[in-house]
Order: sequence, then structure tokens, then C-alpha cells
Amino acid sequence: MNTMIVTMALDPARTDDVDRHFRDDVAAWARTRPGFVDGHFLRSEDGKRGIGVVTFASAQEAAAAAAGPRSAPPGPAWSIESVELFEQVEQA
Repeated sequence: MNTMIVTMALDPARTDDVDRHFRDDVAAWARTRPGFVDGHFLRSEDGKRGIGVVTFASAQEAAAAAAGPRSAPPGPAWSIESVELFEQVEQA
């Protein structure tokens, strides 16, 4: 399996908008990607950072999915800082 890690800068004054975006837009989009296994969308306690951790069945499916966030424009309360792909070595 392969995992896409997306890091984001967030507006801490707009956590409701960020949470809605993660729930209604990002998670909904991820579930429709070929090879989707699972996803976790995280917001730091101070509301300034976000991380998406999305696992796919193959490297090809993860790479194809990464094109989405890599080309996404900034939103009103978030901007994407990086998109990285990792191969899963072990699961505990």
C-alpha cells in the first residue's frame, strides 16, 4: 500500500470552515479515488496546520490521486503546502 500525505496551512479563526472542508470536500473526494483504502484528516490543536493521510492500494493509484491536491487552488481558510507519497513498510 501507498500513502499520500498532504500538509496544509490553516486559518485558526476559521476552524468551522476547515472542518467542513475536510469532511464535505476532501474526505468525499478521497473516497471516490480508485484504490482508496482509508483516510485521516487532521487539524492541529492551535488550528494553524492540517494533515491529510490517505492510503491507496497501489503506488500508481496514490500518484494519480496526488494530482488533485497538487493542482488545487488555495481556499478561503487553507492552502496546501506539500503533497508527498510514501510506501507503507509496516502496519502495527
